[in-house]
Amino acid sequence: MRLSTIWKKLRIGSPLGRKPPGRPGPSGNDRKAEIRALLARSPFGITDVTDAALSLYDRALTHRSYANGAEYPQTTADDNERLEFLGNYVLDFVIADHLYGGYDLSPGEMNRRLQVTRNTKLAEIVRRQGLGIDGVVRRRGQAPTDSIVADAFEALIGAIYLDRGLDAAREVVLAIFEGEIAECDGRRNYRGRLQEYVARENLGVLDYAYRRTGPGNCPIWAARVSVGKTLIGEGEARTKQGAAMLAAKEALGRLGEE
Repeated sequence: MRLSTIWKKLRIGSPLGRKPPGRPGPSGNDRKAEIRALLARSPFGITDVTDAALSLYDRALTHRSYANGAEYPQTTADDNERLEFLGNYVLDFVIADHLYGGYDLSPGEMNRRLQVTRNTKLAEIVRRQGLGIDGVVRRRGQAPTDSIVADAFEALIGAIYLDRGLDAAREVVLAIFEGEIAECDGRRNYRGRLQEYVARENLGVLDYAYRRTGPGNCPIWAARVSVGKTLIGEGEARTKQGAAMLAAKEALGRLGEE
């Protein structure tokens, strides 16, 4: 057998002669654009991302099945497990702090409300609020399960904390969860109660207007709620949703419903 024939057979039968399986999803500049688009949308609002930070966010959105799936180990990407560990505790701290400062609840009741961050709930929130994480997380050979989506969400919170600090992470977390937490308590769901009252009394269309002040890393949101052209409530808070909730609370008081 000629040497060239032997070499051809060896290349066909050996892993050295095969190309590694293609990775799903965009790569290179497309992947960077995909991540930037995700971060720019509400409630993240992150637009000025450095290349170093972009790598961090890419890691947060990479499942271990993708990171460990390449045939050549030197080309594998970092997965999001360490960032998920960090983000889990950042998320729990922010919500625990919010519950402690904003609600007069027993420790047992605060712990019950904290269950809003469990994995199955996180995946539901990501999809229901249209956060887009489930469409961007990289994985190999499987659908974006609740666990994969939840882990990527927590890892993204961890990345935001490392890149932007605790205040920015808090703003994002509360923008997503403040309404979820309030809905656990019918009396404190001021926006929902105001909407029901206005509809029941046929007062007209509710309209919320917002104004943001303060430095970019520690913003203050002001909200005004009107029925028709009549101002009925105002509020200020660290998050847009919090300001709207306080404006609705004031409006309920003026309408004799609080």
